[in-house]
Amino acid sequence: MKTIEEALFNYQLEKRITQHEMAALLNVSQATYNNWVNQRSTISAKYLPVIAKVCGIDVSLFSPSQGNTHSVEARVHENELKLYQKLSQNLEEQIAYLKDKTGELQFKLQEKETLLRNQQEEINTLRQQIV
Repeated sequence: MKTIEEALFNYQLEKRITQHEMAALLNVSQATYNNWVNQRSTISAKYLPVIAKVCGIDVSLFSPSQGNTHSVEARVHENELKLYQKLSQNLEEQIAYLKDKTGELQFKLQEKETLLRNQQEEINTLRQQIV
């Protein structure tokens, strides 16, 4: 399985951009990016959403790099990734729920507005009959 560091490097090559430009896209220093792609340091899970967005890749498909990664660090990285995935799924579910509720509330509001207009028309009719 290819590592995320290799995917970053391949993306950089594909787009024909410099390490400095790639680092700027990921909002990290050029030195940090260089350390990642040369596997001198591991990528923290907090950067995974940015990497996924910038590169348009599913970061969950990649294995942690084998460079300086110890088994404890690999498990931490894996746990951070799982937590990120659960949080993302939970947020997507919440967004879907809120969209559904918004639609229901808009429908109820339209019903209430229609009912209010009908009552106002009845009041106007009664006022005309009284006068």
